[in-house]
Amino acid sequence: MKSHLSNLNKSTSLLIAASLCVGAAAPVFANDELSFEWDWAVSYETAKQRDSAFTQAQGSSRDSLNALLDVQVNYQNFSGLFALYSQGLYLNQQGESDWWSEADNQLLIRELAWLGEWQVGDTTLDVSLGKLRVDWGVGYGYRPLDLFKPYRQNPVGLVAEEGAGVFSLSHYDMAGEWTVIATDSSWGQQDQSALDQAAEQHGVGIRRYALVGDTEYQLIGYYDDVRRGLLGASAIAVWDESIAMHGSMLWQKQSVGYQFQQDDLYQPVSVEDQGSAFQALIGLNWANQAGHNVIAEYWYDSRAWSKSEWQQAIERGELLSQIPDPNNSLLASSALLATSYAQGFQHANIVQHNVMLHWSWDVEAWAAWNGKADMGWLSDVTPTLDLMLSPQDGGVIVTQWLNYQWIDTGDQSVEVEVAARFLTGDDQSAYAQINDKHMIVFNIKGKF
Repeated sequence: MKSHLSNLNKSTSLLIAASLCVGAAAPVFANDELSFEWDWAVSYETAKQRDSAFTQAQGSSRDSLNALLDVQVNYQNFSGLFALYSQGLYLNQQGESDWWSEADNQLLIRELAWLGEWQVGDTTLDVSLGKLRVDWGVGYGYRPLDLFKPYRQNPVGLVAEEGAGVFSLSHYDMAGEWTVIATDSSWGQQDQSALDQAAEQHGVGIRRYALVGDTEYQLIGYYDDVRRGLLGASAIAVWDESIAMHGSMLWQKQSVGYQFQQDDLYQPVSVEDQGSAFQALIGLNWANQAGHNVIAEYWYDSRAWSKSEWQQAIERGELLSQIPDPNNSLLASSALLATSYAQGFQHANIVQHNVMLHWSWDVEAWAAWNGKADMGWLSDVTPTLDLMLSPQDGGVIVTQWLNYQWIDTGDQSVEVEVAARFLTGDDQSAYAQINDKHMIVFNIKGKF
């Protein structure tokens, strides 16, 4: 069962705000005993498909079954997170179904590191060395300061994120933390897109984190062989007992992304250098005693295609994908060129201007606030709704989660989740060109 919340005070608001900012992996205290913590998840996904300007749907729908088994291993100062990730245990597409034979099974080392301390005179330094997931980002829908191996935000299905190679030294003082870090993002085992490969970086940097009153600050400077230098900053400020504001920004000297030739219709989209780039996010978090939590965010990413670039890509895709004769090799090549424009969806953000509205409801907090002693199983249900808007072209993505905490004994737990995502809005919007029109995902996950 969730812990009862009788009121929402200032410290609770600080906790809500701080949850938007995730730092480096927490130190693991030395433990002479070997310990194992297991997590498992099974996900069934069904999606309704549609034709787009870039590709024709491969059937009216697709179905897949995926599974993930994680084990966290700790021994003394060593910590590892290992996974068996299976995709496509069951596949149903184009009227054909298949069990097992097309499955992609991977054994992944998601994390493996030594976490300890180094005494230098009177100064104690926290040391992290190995493969680690490090995220200094601030935000819910997007995190500009997730610098090293960016992770997907709020996926509806299963994702097995991996860490980067990391060596970091951290020192804590009365105001906050200093961190010096070196990373190598090429340590991943999973297949990557051409953009991900081009963005693999090796670099060094420094971070300052400080808590001043009720406000958290970050300042980051980092240099690598891809971005050639970046500067980042963030802040989280608690205004009163229920409202907190967060924001972050990032400037980088160089960037890479998918680009197409403006004056040549018959050149495929490819990864190119894009020059300097800028990202910024601002958001507001509101929570009340009745368990409602609302987040509103706006962010901008100059690396994504602009409205005019998407319009040109859609026009070219529609022109190139008109294939009256599939036996004509020239026309077939044109269809492949049209497909290449779909690579624009692989950018960190599909469009430059983004608005996110998030709502979730802690039913048990509401019951406690209203003096209802026993809500039964309803107190373990958590509804969540995300609304993502593309204000320039009218695209909309709506995602609904319904989570039920079925079992929670402390040592063991089982959650059941149903998620639905709808990609809609203007027919000429970028989101409307994604082949999945809507999808429903059933997840069951637990710990033991």
